[in-house]
Amino acid sequence: MSTFDVLTLTPLPTHLMNELQSLYHVHDHGHLTDPSVLSRVTAMVGSSDIKVDAKLLATYPQVRLVCVVGESYQHVDFEALIAKNVMLTYTPGVANADVADLAMGLVLSVVRKIPHADRFVRNADWVEGEYPLTRRVTGARMGLMGAKPLMQAVAQRAYGFEMRLSYFADKEDAEMSDRFKMTYFSDLQAMAEHLDLLVLCAQDALTYKERVNKEVLEALGANAYVVNVGDAGVFEQSALLSALQQKKLAGAAIDVFVGEPKVAAEWRVLQNAVLTPHIGASTDGAKKAMAALALANLKAFFEGQTPLSMAPELAT
Repeated sequence: MSTFDVLTLTPLPTHLMNELQSLYHVHDHGHLTDPSVLSRVTAMVGSSDIKVDAKLLATYPQVRLVCVVGESYQHVDFEALIAKNVMLTYTPGVANADVADLAMGLVLSVVRKIPHADRFVRNADWVEGEYPLTRRVTGARMGLMGAKPLMQAVAQRAYGFEMRLSYFADKEDAEMSDRFKMTYFSDLQAMAEHLDLLVLCAQDALTYKERVNKEVLEALGANAYVVNVGDAGVFEQSALLSALQQKKLAGAAIDVFVGEPKVAAEWRVLQNAVLTPHIGASTDGAKKAMAALALANLKAFFEGQTPLSMAPELAT
């Protein structure tokens, strides 16, 4: 075991905790009993729920690295980190396959109404008559918005369903356009007018904040579906809720929520929505890959090297 002290700020997977404890002196921020630890900790570790601000950094004056085990870090105060010359790392990209798998699962679930059909059988409604017809998925027109690697992973799976693909971005990407014969749109509302499905893969809360607004939802229309496996802030929440309540959208499948894990009753009672508890990256393979990258970032930091995956906002 090294002589370095590491502080955990959130619960972490057991396998990661075991590895950390075999390598470093690990302390839990919520259960500290030795005040001398405050001046010994040089790195903090936590999940995407990690909260770091100036007050916390002042409590641990020797901290020089915040290591996030996840793809987002929306509760980290960049200005506080910069003022203290603290680095920020995260674990991007390692769960793209898992999130893309869920995205396609949600597409099938909401379009073919699989959860509803499951209840239809369990409630013995089948004896009263056949289940109503649903929509065909194969050949549907799918539009994508968000992080390029995740969009590519979803497109790869959608291509197997013979979907006609398009994507929205601020500028055209030759690889996106050519690899899957995807049509580029610089206007999200214009793209929405041509879609059966809008799949949102945004992992940057600020860049895509409320991009899917009332106008975009109206452009999609009553026969289209939206699927979100990215940041919850991508939607204008009241507009989406209203569109679903008034059946101005065919349906939605949502894996991320503002204020989660608390989800308002208005969402939970919707019959034209499929809701999952932020499980896009919740596979054993994804969690192990995240842990491995986080450990590699810590190792590089303690060896005086540049960590592998620095947060772009603070990378120099």
